[in-house]
Amino acid sequence: MRNFLSIVAALTLLTFSITQVDAQTLYKHVDKDGKVTYSDKPPKEGEGGKLSKVTVDTTANVTKHVNKDNKGNVQKFSDVKARGDERISLREKLQGDIKTAEKALESAKKALADGREPLEGETRIVVGKNSNSVQRTPDYHERVAKLEDAVKNAEASIKKAEERYARGAPD
Repeated sequence: MRNFLSIVAALTLLTFSITQVDAQTLYKHVDKDGKVTYSDKPPKEGEGGKLSKVTVDTTANVTKHVNKDNKGNVQKFSDVKARGDERISLREKLQGDIKTAEKALESAKKALADGREPLEGETRIVVGKNSNSVQRTPDYHERVAKLEDAVKNAEASIKKAEERYARGAPD
């Protein structure tokens, strides 16, 4: 029975301390250099700068910033979460763009490696006095040049996708 009463007393104290934290007022102090400090106590007299009270209302899931002139901004948690989810979604899309560009580069490199071998009709034999030689036709060189351009374009696409990812913004 004694253990039960001890547990009930501890839970009561814990509940009381939690409700006190819920109603707690915080202070936001911006000093003359722009340094922001949050504290549960106001700054000492003579420190200067701008002082605001930050009241956290956990039951309404709203954070209120009340300035000295009592003009406050209300920002709902759901709005903040929606913006965060939007950023996460965008980053995932940009990562997907990088992976797609990497696959395109891999494919272009494979096509170039496979395309180095002349196709039927892309070579001709030149007969000389002392020896014969095999030459590749202009069609072969045009085809290989297109494959090389495809590799360069794929590399440029990866670079652009990585830049967009670094900026955190699509085109």
